Amino acid sequence: MTPETRTSKTAAARRTEVVPAYRWIQFLKQQDARGVALPATLLLSLLVRWCVALHGYSGFQEPPMHGDYEAQRHWMEITAHLPALEWYFYDLQYWGLDYPPLTAFQSWLCGRVANWIDPTWVALHSSRGIETHESKLFMRASVVAFEFIVYVPAVVLLFGTRQMGGASWTTRQVALLTVLLQPCLLLVDHGHFQYNSVMLGFLVWSLYFAAQQRYVLMAISFSCALLFKQMALYFAPAVFAFLLAKCFQRQHGFALFVKLGLAVAGTFGVALLPWIRSPDQLYQILIRVFPVARGLYEDKVANIWCALNVAVKLRDMFDVRTLLRMATAATSLTFAPSCIHLFISTRRLGKSTADSGSLKLLCYALLNTSLAFFLFSFQVHEKSILLPLAPALLLAIDEHWAVSWFVQTALFSMYPLLFRDGLQLPYCVLAVGWSLLRSCPACPADKRTPRLVVLLQWLSTLAMVAIHTMHALVPPPSSLPDIYVVANVLLSCAMFAFFFVYFNYRQFTLVHSLHAQAKVKTA
Repeated sequence: MTPETRTSKTAAARRTEVVPAYRWIQFLKQQDARGVALPATLLLSLLVRWCVALHGYSGFQEPPMHGDYEAQRHWMEITAHLPALEWYFYDLQYWGLDYPPLTAFQSWLCGRVANWIDPTWVALHSSRGIETHESKLFMRASVVAFEFIVYVPAVVLLFGTRQMGGASWTTRQVALLTVLLQPCLLLVDHGHFQYNSVMLGFLVWSLYFAAQQRYVLMAISFSCALLFKQMALYFAPAVFAFLLAKCFQRQHGFALFVKLGLAVAGTFGVALLPWIRSPDQLYQILIRVFPVARGLYEDKVANIWCALNVAVKLRDMFDVRTLLRMATAATSLTFAPSCIHLFISTRRLGKSTADSGSLKLLCYALLNTSLAFFLFSFQVHEKSILLPLAPALLLAIDEHWAVSWFVQTALFSMYPLLFRDGLQLPYCVLAVGWSLLRSCPACPADKRTPRLVVLLQWLSTLAMVAIHTMHALVPPPSSLPDIYVVANVLLSCAMFAFFFVYFNYRQFTLVHSLHAQAKVKTA
């Protein structure tokens, strides 16, 4: 090792000492207590989840429709008491089931357990709008249970592999802590109330199997993500490009291609088994899962179409079909370069860089593809930003400042949704706590971040604080009642566009750096 290398490594070690998460993991390492790190991380993440769950949720005491909490509970009610052929037809005006079959089966399982504990929680018709303490405790516990069954083990195993950038044990433990305490997912699933962690867990499982070069299991896992929530389509082009490249890369690629096709078809066939004999049932599932009639976007979401709507009223100028074509074309054009690059680069990566290099390249492509969908696709919701956040967090080892800033922006973009649910307190606590834990560029102690980035993040942070302060203290003018929400949309959208360009740049320059590292190792 050269003196210059030793100096750079020493400097890097000193710079990490200012990061609280690193200091905690390094303390355990120095005390020869590595075995404590994972249990402590899991217990802390469990505690934070329960603390968030003590606050409000979507539709709390807002009859007659309530909100997402009641939607999830109602699906447990109908799946537990009605045959599967009625699930996608039953009373569509009151939270009709509009997610794929695995969500329906998950609702059935929860509904059966709830009916066994206390039938009043999911009694057909009479349980609508129920908000007893015991039923809410069960609902909250079900989210935690499914997250720790599907999502958490996948993240733990993935960061336990050397394929995660070949990072040290300390770095991987810090990254694990970062992912499990990510505030956006915590506030949406355990505050607002949903089961997004299950779908994201299947995605992480697919990445774990990719790291193990078990591509059939990868295809099955990703199919489960699609069958749980249709939003997983945001990742589909990148996953398809990666697996197709592996078919071309291997000597017996056609056999792998056939296995992958059979695995996907078999997974979908099993999930759709109760409805597969009826074309009418399959069509009903399709139109429920993809409700095109709802329009270009819902509420005020920080994507291109909603931002453009401030100046150009697209929904008044074009009909739904035209807007759908425009959104499809824009989305395809923006994710295509990332997927084409992934396909070509994965085929060309040599054995020396294939293990960690192709996995890292896949994470960048998943991030860029899902962010393209969020910015340009049809029918986007505020919560959809959780999808690009998932692969971004898996790159936290390599993208320290970018991931911290991206999470901060994503959390800010969801504030209008969280405000409606009465989640201001956990929003503030998690925003500050997670930033301090990561020692983001807004924290002056972090010397690893370029000065220009520190300046820009300070400016964006001050803008966010200013919007929050004005929203809290200054009533909006009657002529502009949504002015603060629109300001949130414009700032967040501009930031997401910046990250989209940056992460695409990082993906396209990654292969060159991987080859350079391989040459250094062989020199």
